[in-house]
Amino acid sequence: MSVFCFPVQWLSVVQDTLGLWRFDDVGAVEGQTAINAVNQESPGVLDAPVANGNPVYSTDVPAAEIFDPMSETTYPNVFSMDVTAANSQFLTENASSLDSSFTLEFFVKYIGEPGSYENIFRRRETSDLGWQVDFDHAANADFGKIRSRWDTPAGPPDNLAEAGIDENVNFVLRPQTNSDSLKVYIDTGAKDAAGVDVGPQNTGKVVDYVFDAASANPNETDVSLQGDGINDVPEWHHVALTFDETTGEISLYFDYRLAQTRTLSDSEADGYTHPAAGLAFGKLSGNEGGLLLDELRYSNVILSAGEFLREAGEVTTEVIGHWRFDEDEAADGGDIITALNSASDLNNATPGNGTPAYSSDIPAPIIYDPLTDTNLTNRFSFDASTANSRLRVENDPALNTSFTLEFFMKMIGEPGGYQSFVRRQQGADLRWQIDFDHGNMGAFGRLRTRFDTPAAEEGVNENSNFVLGPIGGANIPDPLRLWIDTDPGDGMSASYDDPTDWSLDGDALNDSPTWHHAAITFDEETGEISFYYDYDLMQTRTLSDSEGDGYTHPDAFLEFGKLSGGDYGMLIDELRFSGDIILPFQFLQTEVPPASGLAISDIVIDSATGNSTITWTSTAGEQYTVQRSTDLINWTDLSDDEIADGPATSYTDSFPPQDAPQVLYRVMEN
Repeated sequence: MSVFCFPVQWLSVVQDTLGLWRFDDVGAVEGQTAINAVNQESPGVLDAPVANGNPVYSTDVPAAEIFDPMSETTYPNVFSMDVTAANSQFLTENASSLDSSFTLEFFVKYIGEPGSYENIFRRRETSDLGWQVDFDHAANADFGKIRSRWDTPAGPPDNLAEAGIDENVNFVLRPQTNSDSLKVYIDTGAKDAAGVDVGPQNTGKVVDYVFDAASANPNETDVSLQGDGINDVPEWHHVALTFDETTGEISLYFDYRLAQTRTLSDSEADGYTHPAAGLAFGKLSGNEGGLLLDELRYSNVILSAGEFLREAGEVTTEVIGHWRFDEDEAADGGDIITALNSASDLNNATPGNGTPAYSSDIPAPIIYDPLTDTNLTNRFSFDASTANSRLRVENDPALNTSFTLEFFMKMIGEPGGYQSFVRRQQGADLRWQIDFDHGNMGAFGRLRTRFDTPAAEEGVNENSNFVLGPIGGANIPDPLRLWIDTDPGDGMSASYDDPTDWSLDGDALNDSPTWHHAAITFDEETGEISFYYDYDLMQTRTLSDSEGDGYTHPDAFLEFGKLSGGDYGMLIDELRFSGDIILPFQFLQTEVPPASGLAISDIVIDSATGNSTITWTSTAGEQYTVQRSTDLINWTDLSDDEIADGPATSYTDSFPPQDAPQVLYRVMEN
């Protein structure tokens, strides 16, 4: 008999969400002035009355329905908050419940141009003790980003943020990679020195900003002076900020993609002091630029991107190909004759060269697919260790679309210079691929993607060797390198000691031969490419389209594996090509079942009723008993005849004791 116990601390579960300001208040009317933003998680506690200005209700919303993955509920969304008028803002009371690790998230839509570094969310006690979410108004390519700023003092706060003295001054997180990074506001329109419009106007493309710090034209030294003061792309965006008060680690997310993670300095080793202040949000300046906010949520836990609020609705992305290498005839070490496309009867992959083989070395025995909410049994991967071992999918117009390509990969031996692993190539000037960065030093060992678009010569081609990957050169963190091979074998790039070429160090075996997940997304309309490594966004860039003719897909097959010689160990698994851009929390994920085969995987508390829904791993046809206790001594049978019909089974406890300090559940196989 297998038994698994799971304790539930009632208060900690119920209080995960401290504040939820949805602006769907009773009596709300379009254009009507708001008096109080009700905390719909706990009305009357942390409500946010108007502190200034004239905020009004708006029917311009990010979505008609919002889905909350934390409670697995969908609710209608009627109103947002229009805080266009100067200083239109709300303020909660200060509360000790705010003094913890947290996740802040919200939807925002910029219409007009914000004022200089304008705040939209803030908890600040003094100028040297506080944090905020604001708008990057730098004169250069950073202009138009959403960002977060933090300040912490050295010693007691003195209301002076002094660089070089205080622990953290103007400590900023924002989307990376300058002009190619993600923007919340774009307002293009080049002007001459007299302010007359010249060149492309209102294109909504960051590449059309004209920035030249040395120009005699003042409108070229500050991109905020260009354009007409109206957002070229006035769309809703989701923004999230997480903070770990124990480690000081902060993460900023933009449209569900990790923008940056940084850790606060704690030179005095006294931990983080939370500002003694309420939460202020809205237009925290005297600017009159159009601005809308909706669905603000403040949680006292750190959430993942998959747990953030989002638009409701089923995912309709078409999976064009999913090659899983789990054919019925598969056997460890056996030859791959055909890799079936599990998503369709079309586009099976066949050997293109070498000796593709099956391997029982896999990233996990279960792969979870968030697009279909299913668990997939995983038995084998694709062993491409033999020279030139590759699989090929014939050219198909279905591949000529915006797409997301993702896969798991394990590198054991050392690749040759810039060898590629996935590719669609018509010619040297019309291709895209995922390859290995073999630079002598610096970025050596990273996985990256390369795009090329014609014409054929450097400086003439629109895009030549257009590369995305983990950024930072020699400072790329070790976990973001696919390959590290040092003489000590310690898996630390700092141990490389060859003065000219790190590839000469080591024994040609990976110090950390582990599985990694990689993905690229490509928007054929905008030319925007994003590269992800182990589910985190590494870089986003936009292809140049100097001829304005859009992107031409390579007229070529899709191939993957070892696209060159060399007998080094390499494995690939679960390669999927989706015909649209999907988000990181929708990527394939590894699931490791418990050793016992039976475990409670989730308990969801309904904040409205107090009901507890217990979900456990199960075997179809087996019968289970669910029990409850408050002291681990006395157990009550809730049900003794729960028959499973799949790999997961749930039971709802409709009458859990609300006054108990803790409630424990266990599930037993009959």
